[in-house]
Amino acid sequence: MTTDFWDAVAAELMKVRSLRSTWAFLGGGVIATAFGAVILFLLVRSYDAAAAADRANYETADPTVVTMPFVMFFVGAVGAMLITSEFSTGSIGPALLAVPRRRALIGAKAAVAALFGLACGLVFALLAFADARLLLGDRPRPINPWPRWTDAIPTVLCATLIVMVTCLVAMGLGAIMRSTAAALTTLGALVLVSPVFAHFLPEVWQLRFGSILLPNLTPQLAGSHHPYVLSQGGAVVVTIGYLILTVGLGAVSFGRRDAT
Repeated sequence: MTTDFWDAVAAELMKVRSLRSTWAFLGGGVIATAFGAVILFLLVRSYDAAAAADRANYETADPTVVTMPFVMFFVGAVGAMLITSEFSTGSIGPALLAVPRRRALIGAKAAVAALFGLACGLVFALLAFADARLLLGDRPRPINPWPRWTDAIPTVLCATLIVMVTCLVAMGLGAIMRSTAAALTTLGALVLVSPVFAHFLPEVWQLRFGSILLPNLTPQLAGSHHPYVLSQGGAVVVTIGYLILTVGLGAVSFGRRDAT
């Protein structure tokens, strides 16, 4: 790696720490995690009050289903703004003067998006898991997806990975669209609107379409119990496809289009 790449990485890390929007979006992730804990608490109370025969019909109380899509949006928004903020303020010009090699600059942004997504994804996934362990206690399946805490490790790791991927996808969308509003709208459609829309499709299409959505890749990658159609290998292919399509096209767009 060249010196200008590492200098660009250091500059991008400084920028992501100094942007007020970063802390605002992280605050949104905290609120989403707290909201998920409240939903889980209400579900556990309902389960405890239900008759024994009804308890067997409860769905799994996996907090990542409620919490992580919002976390993905808020963390991904920071990834998008790594590049869209420079186009909106006009600072992309000075950035290219400092790092004339566009591949090095977009590579540095991708590296910081990956590091930020990985760190935040792990923190929020662990928080969601801690909430679940505290509220579910020793309750059995089906409401408790992890009777032993070690059962949750694949889900936590895969949730972390998907948050990192989402942050990179958002960065790629930002490079393609160059607009914060457009990138965040598209990101919201991918991780928040599309899963809801999938529920209104016929069951066979609901599962097929839902299986390729970013939030639903977590249980498929983890190999946990889920209704979706992809194998673990298929989920890996779809995840890589998201990165190639968005980050790849974003890098090509950034390298060929005029910066203004």
